[in-house]
Amino acid sequence: MAWQFYLPPAMWCFWVFILGLMVGSFLNVLIARLPHEKSIVWPSSRCFACFQPIRFTDNIPIWGYLRLRGKCRGCGVSFSARYLWVEIGTGLGFLALFVAEVLFNWQNVAAMNFDPLNSMNALPPWQCLVVFAYHAFLLVCLIAAAAIDAEHRIIPSSIPYTGVFVGVLGGALMPWPWPNPDTIAAVMPQDQPWMLEELWGKIPPGAQLWPFYGPTFAFAPPGSFQLGLLNGLLGAFAGSLVVRIIKWLFEVGFGREALGLGDADLLMLAGAFLGWQIAVLSLFVGAFAAIFLKIIGAILGSPDAPTVPSSPVAVNPANSANAADAPMDSHELPFGPGLALGVGVTWFAWPWIGPFVQYVFFDAITFGVFVFILCVGMLAAGLLLRKPEVVPTNTTPAKV
Repeated sequence: MAWQFYLPPAMWCFWVFILGLMVGSFLNVLIARLPHEKSIVWPSSRCFACFQPIRFTDNIPIWGYLRLRGKCRGCGVSFSARYLWVEIGTGLGFLALFVAEVLFNWQNVAAMNFDPLNSMNALPPWQCLVVFAYHAFLLVCLIAAAAIDAEHRIIPSSIPYTGVFVGVLGGALMPWPWPNPDTIAAVMPQDQPWMLEELWGKIPPGAQLWPFYGPTFAFAPPGSFQLGLLNGLLGAFAGSLVVRIIKWLFEVGFGREALGLGDADLLMLAGAFLGWQIAVLSLFVGAFAAIFLKIIGAILGSPDAPTVPSSPVAVNPANSANAADAPMDSHELPFGPGLALGVGVTWFAWPWIGPFVQYVFFDAITFGVFVFILCVGMLAAGLLLRKPEVVPTNTTPAKV
């Protein structure tokens, strides 16, 4: 019997967590520099106050921050705790994604079945690692966009646009239901509508969880490059469009600006990776998530007016013309963190959510009626709740 190298599941989890910490450390560079339109490669990490380079050992995730107690070794200025929490959050996010998709096969992808306790399995199937890397990139983009929006009330377009490119390209190379291209005919017959009750919950997921419609069309059969490309492009388009429609309804109904184009870009990113169904549903889940985060922030006593934290990277504080340095409304609720959390919740809970919405998403008439009623209801509610404009009265007679 050939000798096989066996790595216990605990060690897999450990190294994935370490990888997440390292990625989180790099994300801190993106979060600190992109809002100020600074290079993410040059100069090297340095203190915001004294501009002294950060030592390599002081840049070790978590350990470097705790060892220096969150202060610069040279001048003693305090760094934001955001650096620590982004590293921890990214590490835990990578770990959760690995456990869910690789160890437990959360979405029940047939080709990714892997028994981590079986010593005969030296490594997880390579398909597991590819899908994990693909989805980990989405997770990284969501964390970076959410952190920047929470701190600066903007989402740099370079994050979602880069993510959309990777999502569409990866989807085209791994079209639904990859890595199970041969299972679709036996599970989901092509001659029956997918809204039928006997087919609920039976759509085989893959790197792309669902196709854009089912049964799939003849020009884009399951497992084809055309289907993967359409899934990514239509997912990105639907994710951006749904935010723009809701934004327009709010502005017409309530008479004030709502949401932002950065939120549309963020949902466009999610749609490119996960498909239009998850992107659309994530908007509404994200609304509740944003309210939840606001309540948590109020309980923890977070300040109303956020300040730009001290940063271990070179930034020019005199660049007040940059959007990140502009004054921010202290009562404004950034939607990016809630939207990113909504995408994550919808994504991980899709094995339970999917069967409940399958009928709506795969019946064009039902979906159209639902969207029409929702849009009319939101517009009517906005008009009814809209506060009348107060016209100031001038008691002094006008000079004529």
